[in-house]
Amino acid sequence: MENERRVTEQIARVGRVLGERRNKGKLLEEIAWPREVEEAFFASGATRLPTIDHAIDREGIGAQVAELAAIEGSIEGDDSIAGWLRATVRSLIDGNELLLAVGTRDFYERSRTLYGGARTAFFGASARNIDLADHLIERLRVHGWDEARDSRAAVITAPELVTRLQIRAAKRRPRLELEIVLDERATAKCVAGMNRVRVRPDATFAPWEVEGLWHHEIETHALTAQNGALQQSASFLRSGGPRTTRTQEGLAVFSELYNRALSIGRLTRLATRVKLVDMAEQGASFLDLYRFLVERGAEPRDAYFDAQRVCRGGLVTGGAPFTKDACYLAGLLEVHAFLSAVIRGGFRDEVELLVSGRICLDDVAVLAELRARGILRRPRYLPRWLSAWETLLPFFAFTSFMDAVDLRPVEAHYHALITVAETARPRAD
Repeated sequence: MENERRVTEQIARVGRVLGERRNKGKLLEEIAWPREVEEAFFASGATRLPTIDHAIDREGIGAQVAELAAIEGSIEGDDSIAGWLRATVRSLIDGNELLLAVGTRDFYERSRTLYGGARTAFFGASARNIDLADHLIERLRVHGWDEARDSRAAVITAPELVTRLQIRAAKRRPRLELEIVLDERATAKCVAGMNRVRVRPDATFAPWEVEGLWHHEIETHALTAQNGALQQSASFLRSGGPRTTRTQEGLAVFSELYNRALSIGRLTRLATRVKLVDMAEQGASFLDLYRFLVERGAEPRDAYFDAQRVCRGGLVTGGAPFTKDACYLAGLLEVHAFLSAVIRGGFRDEVELLVSGRICLDDVAVLAELRARGILRRPRYLPRWLSAWETLLPFFAFTSFMDAVDLRPVEAHYHALITVAETARPRAD
């Protein structure tokens, strides 16, 4: 009973302190490149390395690091819940210390520790992030010649996107509290937070992008943050720090994939970003990355956005990138593996814990214990893929068997068909 009281009081105290503290710097906002940098780059003919001036409140962030360190040191106990609380606070410290290292090689070293790099291996195995990226790019590449073509979809403007998202959000039940607006200051085509989605007015979108944005940004990132904020005893779950990034991005990409909103172009782009991280780790500059993309057919603005994602916070001259983009595919692989293992047992409550806040996979066992103690509430909002349990369980029941099937004999059986498909051309009329 005494231990129960200590755990409850400790979580409440950490939650109260973290909830009252003012965040002195949000990493992605602080390292984002201003629009002026983008315009200057294209005004120069896209020939000069951008110059970035990061105005970091080092004194304020340093004070916040000290405050968080004191909270971390005050957490007592060697049980799993105490360890989880310390890890949560430490993650917030790590994010602030990464911010203090902006513009230096140390930023890259810290980034690689937190997010992994392009050559980081999965689960200690030999396969690496770059290996998965190369595999996907090869499998998504068009090998044959097909007469069938999709009709050309109309481009969706930023105001149209805002209207579509607003209508969809208004129809959602339970309704997420969201403000969806046009914002000229947005440094990317679409930027989403817990309660606000900002869309760049001059951006255009393909239909598949609209569907993907809904599932990635709103049905995952905004949803998990709002669920976390609603946890009365642990509202700090609204923001988990860098340690939760791989799982959160993996969940977001899985939501796209399962809802058939992950297009060839989108998945190829995610895989290509891993290659960009690898190039930058090996010394490629921002210009090298930009030209690599343009030479392969990317639109100049899209090439700029992807190259700056990798270089933001680090060194534009190369060798010290921001490695966050290396963890999207790693997160997808880990989330899919988790779901394959857990869903087949019918553990619906444990799967729901994934969206109870901004968490990482390693937190699920502790969160299950907190739920059993009545400290953690069931999440108010569920993404569509999880609310449709009747169709989710059959999917993983079947794929769990396919995981053990060797497809090489199948590919060999259809080798003749593949050979014909790669070379055949229909006769001209």
